[in-house]
Order: sequence, then structure tokens, then C-alpha cells
Amino acid sequence: MTVRAESLTAFLSALLVALGTPEDHAATVAGLLVEADLRGVDSHGAHLMALYVSRIRSGHIRPAAEPSVIADDGATVHLDAGLGLGQVAGLRAVSLATERSARHGTAVVAVREATHLGALGAYTQRVAQAGHIAMLFQNGPTFVPPYGGVTPIFSTNPVSYAVPTGAEPTIVYDVATTAVAGNKVLLAKKRGDPTIPPGWANDEHGRPTTDTAAASVRHLQWFGGHKGFGLGLLVELMAGVLAGSSFGHIEHTASPLHGDERVAKGFTLLAIDPSRFMPLEEFRGRVDTLVREVRASARAEGVERIWLPGEPEHETRRARLEHGIPLPAALVEELNGFGRDLGVAPLE
Repeated sequence: MTVRAESLTAFLSALLVALGTPEDHAATVAGLLVEADLRGVDSHGAHLMALYVSRIRSGHIRPAAEPSVIADDGATVHLDAGLGLGQVAGLRAVSLATERSARHGTAVVAVREATHLGALGAYTQRVAQAGHIAMLFQNGPTFVPPYGGVTPIFSTNPVSYAVPTGAEPTIVYDVATTAVAGNKVLLAKKRGDPTIPPGWANDEHGRPTTDTAAASVRHLQWFGGHKGFGLGLLVELMAGVLAGSSFGHIEHTASPLHGDERVAKGFTLLAIDPSRFMPLEEFRGRVDTLVREVRASARAEGVERIWLPGEPEHETRRARLEHGIPLPAALVEELNGFGRDLGVAPLE
């Protein structure tokens, strides 16, 4: 099934409102989920509604919660998201980071007791579009062991950065520090894909597998082995330890649910104003020059194009705005099932 972005946004928003979410919060979450689908990041789009519905119904996500300020020192702000919808806290952090970076040259916003943010690139891209460099770190439930270990201590621990450009598309990098985000494995199962790429996951016994049915989201691998683990550890330090949120294997806050069912996440957003080093337009021009040099590189045999971070998503967004967003039949049925339960008209 293919749906227009506007229809999907309205449907997801209606589901959230029916679950007791304030209309402005519902519009924020629905908009960011559909933005992920538009950009081809399907693992972080409408697919996530099942998780959010479950968490709201169980009381572990508080859909009306507003972020509150713990400490504000100008260039640094510490927030408590109160286990509200992560996207609400995420956009609050974006607003604060861009405002404070413009005022002070750099800003750090650390948030504790957040929940799932969705695709991190949505936040760093907004900061970059305001003319600032952004970096974002988020941790989460414990189901990934350290490199060489077997005890789950980490999540997929994603990291994102974005850089403003001039004539070129905004550079947006957004990846899990594991070989793949766990939601990609879950979405492959939901689509009924028989196989997944090698290196994504192991089975429940820790053996590498490409069999989608056998793949375990609790047995993901770090990308690049110890190198990915090193970055994952940085995310845990920045998003969990520094933000005052849960981190590691042992719970360090009073949040409900522990281990791989943990709801509370921490995240930290950094923003840098490049105009403190040179005029912004000069900076944008220098970035564009580097982008053109990368594109002009001699290509390896069989490579048709060298892509910059964010370019595939930019092009997918253009195509899906024109032709619609493709949704797997199983996902449509799942969403419409929620609609039937909540009295929301079906997705068409």
C-alpha cells in the first residue's frame, strides 16, 4: 500500500490523540515519524507506533509530560523529560541548542528520562538548517554486550551529526554504533523478508545468521568490531552518564522497567556556531567545496556514484513526496488494528 505523507501524518496523530496525547504532542510525534518514512528510514517511521501504543497503554510513556529544566547555565541546559514522548523533548532540545549556540558560540543540552526519539537525523538536520553544526548521542535499553563480552550492557547507541551547507544538500549522518539498528531486524521480520544481510545479527545462541526468522534483536554486533564498541561507549558516557539518565547494566534512576525493557533513555545534543570562526557563508562555501571534491573522486570499479551522508535520504524524500510512502501490508493491518481499537478511521 502507498499512502500520502499528509494522510499518514493525520492518521498517526489521531491514534496518539485517542491514547490521551495532547494534540500538539501528537502532531509533533506523527510528523517526525512520517518524516523518517519519507526519507526512507522505515525502521524509525510508522513502524514504531506499535512500540509507542504499547508503552502508552502500559503507563510507561506519559504522553502529556512536558520537559522541565533541572539546570540552566546559559550555554548548558539540563532537562528532565519526565518519560514523555521523546520527540517532544527532542525538539525542545533543538530549540534550546540553536538559541544558546547563537548566543554563546556553542551549546550543550543534556536530557534525562526521555523515551524513544525516533531517527536522530531529524534533530541534527534542524540544527544544521539553522546554520549550526550539530552532534547528538542517545542510549537506551540494555541488550547489546560489550565487544568480547556476553552480558548485555548497551543499546544500539546511535549517534548523529549534521553540518550546514550552501548549494549542496545538508550533510546528515545518523547511524547505530551496532552493525544495524535493532528496528531494522524487527521490520525485516514484519515484512516477511526471508534473509537479512550478513553481519547484522546473530541467532539466540550468538551464531552469525542471515536467516531473518532466526536473527535475534538481542544479539546485534558492533560495526567494525572494537571500533564500533568504542563509539558506543562514548554514546553511553554522553547520553547516560553525563545526562544523569539510566546507563549500563544496572539501573541508576527510578524509571520503570529495567534491562532490555527499559523505557528511560538519555540524550545529549551539542551545537556549534561556525560564524564564531568565519562568516557563515564562507563556512558554507568551504563545506560545499569539500563535498564537490568528494564527489569528483575517481570511483572504484563498479561504483556509479559517491554518496555523501544524507544524500540518499534527500532523494528518497523527493520521490516519496511525489509518489507516496510504501507501507508493508502487515504494517498497514497493524496500524488499522490500533485504529479499530481506538475508534480511528482506517488508513487509506
